[in-house]
Amino acid sequence: MARWAALVVLVVVGTAVAVATNPGFVARITQKGLDYASQEGVAKLRKELEKIKIPDISGRFKIKHFGKVRYSVYSMVIRRFQLPTSRITLVPNVGLKLSISHASVAISGKWKARKSFIKTRGNFDLSMEGISISVDLKLGSNSNSGQPTIACSSCSSSINRVRLHISRSKLGWLIRLFRKKIESVLRKTINSEICKAVRKAVSSELQPYFQTLPVTAKIDAVAGIDYSMVAPPLATANSLDLQLKGEFFSLAHRTPSPISPSALVFPTERDRMVYLGISDYFFNTAGFVYQRAGVLKLTLTDDMIPKESKFRLTTKLFGTLIPEVTRRFPNMKVRILLSVTSPPHLTVDSTGLALTPELEAQTFVVLPNSSLAPLFQLGLSTNVSVMVGVNSDRLIGQLTMDKLQLKLKHSDVGPFSVQSLQTVMNYLLPLLVLPSVNERLQKGFPLPLPARIRLFNLVLQPRQDFLLFGADVYYG
Repeated sequence: MARWAALVVLVVVGTAVAVATNPGFVARITQKGLDYASQEGVAKLRKELEKIKIPDISGRFKIKHFGKVRYSVYSMVIRRFQLPTSRITLVPNVGLKLSISHASVAISGKWKARKSFIKTRGNFDLSMEGISISVDLKLGSNSNSGQPTIACSSCSSSINRVRLHISRSKLGWLIRLFRKKIESVLRKTINSEICKAVRKAVSSELQPYFQTLPVTAKIDAVAGIDYSMVAPPLATANSLDLQLKGEFFSLAHRTPSPISPSALVFPTERDRMVYLGISDYFFNTAGFVYQRAGVLKLTLTDDMIPKESKFRLTTKLFGTLIPEVTRRFPNMKVRILLSVTSPPHLTVDSTGLALTPELEAQTFVVLPNSSLAPLFQLGLSTNVSVMVGVNSDRLIGQLTMDKLQLKLKHSDVGPFSVQSLQTVMNYLLPLLVLPSVNERLQKGFPLPLPARIRLFNLVLQPRQDFLLFGADVYYG
């Protein structure tokens, strides 16, 4: 049941619809995904049905000119339960329907009959063919936990043909006399047990598996991601959809985000099993949380520069550009505190993803007593291109940057042209800053996937205000 559960959980991860709160993370499962769920899940369901325990049957029947005969049918075992044709379909505004047809079951057991002092017993084989099973699955959400819910709202089954074969016995003709009665009782019993098994599988396996879909994910000591549902699942004629909050939040002090998510308009693509939409809101709440926490800063020192480089963070280097530096601080090391001054804003459109961060560089001299003396303060701006991908179950990224634009905000060494520092800063940031940032981005951020689900065969399409990921799904 876990394979089926995994896909059905993904079924409950959907698209943008008109809700009071727009989602930051949306997803959709297509009919292709439902077909995979049917294939994998029904194989497991078959094993569950083969575990059905058939209760013993006993009673009396009357034979003309012979009187009443007691009988018992017992020790019945399902040898084989075949489910050759199955399909999961969408029920708009309700959920899913599992339909199984042309199923069959083979049962073997024992029988015995008694009339006064006459006793007889034997074995039998019973086949049931043309079995149809219909299961309605209602999807919802828990308003307290933000998790999806699933329940079996209805189940029915029917059996077209029942055939009883009695093994050879001197008095086997006795049991054959009431074969129709036994077939009728077993037909009713198996019909009832099929739906009992289905309901049990949904409540004891499928619903608990839904709980493995993460509502929150801790990223590090600073932030987590809220993946709770903002609306109940919605079944349409072509997909089953759900909206997730998709918002980074501070672990230390959670407050409502000042950013508002835009409505996302999903395309009609159906080539992949699952489509995930990641809003620019998702990325921008991350920038807001980390910038507000004061962690978007990095101190650049000479020790970070490769030893073989002729470029050194010393007053000698800066003195060639700003003579006053060398005059006041000869042969001393320089330290630069680089920080992001406002939450970085990411934009997404059909051309790709871009950041325009506003940076500040405070430059200091390291004095002989290890204290710091300020030199100057620069404002830096640049355009950053963002490449995003998925590695298994994590969202990963990589940044590349254009040349920096510099502005002098304050100087303790007199006026100078910032153009003279252009080469220095355009060397330092790609060398010392980008590798550190990209290393963190390559570790990735967890996607809201249930246990043991992996994505493959991915396709990425930047759209207006969101990223669209198409993927096929593997459970294992």
